[in-house]
Amino acid sequence: MLEASEILNASILIVDDQKANVMLLEQMLRSAGYQNITSTMDPTAVCPLHVAHRYDLILLDLQMPVMDGFQVMEFLKEIETDSYLPVLVITAQPGHKLRALQAGAKDFVSKPFDLIEVQTRIHNMLEVRLLYKKLDNYNKVLEQTVLERTAELRESEARFKSFTELSSDWYWEQDPQGRFTKISGPVFDMLGIEASDVPPAIGMAFEGRWNTAERALLDANIAARRPFLDFVYSRSNADGTTQYLQVSGEPMFDLSGSFSGYRGIGMDVTERMGPGQAHMRFRSAIDTIEKGICLVDRASMRVIDANETACRMSGYSRQELYSIDLADFGIGSSEQLAISFDALIAGGVAYKQTAELHCKDSSTLVASIDWSALEVSGSWIIVGVISPGTVTE
Repeated sequence: MLEASEILNASILIVDDQKANVMLLEQMLRSAGYQNITSTMDPTAVCPLHVAHRYDLILLDLQMPVMDGFQVMEFLKEIETDSYLPVLVITAQPGHKLRALQAGAKDFVSKPFDLIEVQTRIHNMLEVRLLYKKLDNYNKVLEQTVLERTAELRESEARFKSFTELSSDWYWEQDPQGRFTKISGPVFDMLGIEASDVPPAIGMAFEGRWNTAERALLDANIAARRPFLDFVYSRSNADGTTQYLQVSGEPMFDLSGSFSGYRGIGMDVTERMGPGQAHMRFRSAIDTIEKGICLVDRASMRVIDANETACRMSGYSRQELYSIDLADFGIGSSEQLAISFDALIAGGVAYKQTAELHCKDSSTLVASIDWSALEVSGSWIIVGVISPGTVTE
């Protein structure tokens, strides 16, 4: 909306070869409160004046010597490149009205003047003109803002890319199906993947002789859509050496909140990873998981390892879990579990069990356990991932 002062401060040019008409219009406009009024009786001066002042409204008489109003409008068209002529024509000839509108005039008033009609048409035309200019200015500001924000975004992306390259060996993105969609850095060289094996869309998952337990832990983080920081996992190379990779990642969500994949950074940390450090890092990582993890040796049907979360859930220490019978823990008898575990080993398909775990303080923890089988050096290890439910006394 426009304020009344904006309309009254608009710039107006009166063009008429009759001095009486010029004086009448000036007096009428000043009486109505208009402040910025210019007049001329020379039609050849209109274009130079408009170039200098860019009037919001030109009151233009059509019948003038030397140059009539129609000729003036043709010259004004060369100035107003946006094709908008802020012209209100003045004529005593009814036949000139349609011709004037076709020539580009926005409105007309008839001689002799009806002062109320003239004031109304001038007010309405100025309102439209000023709103048009305000919209045009807004569009220019918006366009400039978009250009500035685009430049800032490109600069930010350049900084981010530079930071990523300095702090890591590669940057990666995955889609919701786990396929790599964007990679920067020498990741293929590090992972021993030939460039010719990579499809154009990078729609692939990396293969290799990975440490199964470590990859299972990383995959569990990704499946649960949890962020992870400095996670280290390893792979065995064809020459017998072990390669250690450190990755950090976070889930991505679109504007509707739907999961759209993962992104993160990674680096090769083989040179700084000794066997002891690798074990400590893996132990630290597995202990931070919110779910309990226990490893059961199929041959002895005993717990051979557990993370801190499993100990915290049950109240038992690791050493106590190593010595406890699975039936006493509430998981089930060794005979029943052996049948289930052998079926798991034969089929290789994970299954879920609901159990009432017997905690050290005599309380009961209702939990679901996802079991999977893992072969390590010819022996079978059964991995249980425990999701807690409710505790009863």
